[in-house]
Amino acid sequence: MNDSIQKAFERVRTENLFLRIPKPEDLHSVFSIEGNPETNKYRPAGPMKDLSEAEETLGGWRNHWRTYGYGYWTVVLPSTSEFIGFGGIRQEHWQGQNILNLYYRFSPKAWGRGYATELAGTADRMADVYLPDLPVVARVRPVNRPSIRVAERIGLRHCSELDSDEHIAFSSEST
Repeated sequence: MNDSIQKAFERVRTENLFLRIPKPEDLHSVFSIEGNPETNKYRPAGPMKDLSEAEETLGGWRNHWRTYGYGYWTVVLPSTSEFIGFGGIRQEHWQGQNILNLYYRFSPKAWGRGYATELAGTADRMADVYLPDLPVVARVRPVNRPSIRVAERIGLRHCSELDSDEHIAFSSEST
């Protein structure tokens, strides 16, 4: 793990958001988002079924942070300390390539305020500075128009060679 990368990623303040490393205490927040049918409308596996799934997911996110020094953030509103979602980048292997998977999922009460675009843009810019050798890739189900718009707003382009049967891929660079 690179300490300077972790120092840059562990606590990020944007115009409207505070992004931090997920904590064990975030377990119920993970389940409130990942177990909600409304927020998982486009997730191939559907919503999480129970807290044990959320615990496994949160553990995976935290392990990624320990290994790489960056990963998916817990998203909080600085003015109220209210939890509103999760998102960021994490290294994955997709379609034969190492990529930075761009992920964002927010509580419905936070939708329509530009938070996904703000988080995604921040993650993409930070990846460009601190992890320039890996492309940022957003894998989106074709019917998920809101996520497609977020990817396009931050400058990602459709990259058909990274598409799968279930997802179209938007990338920060040609692969």
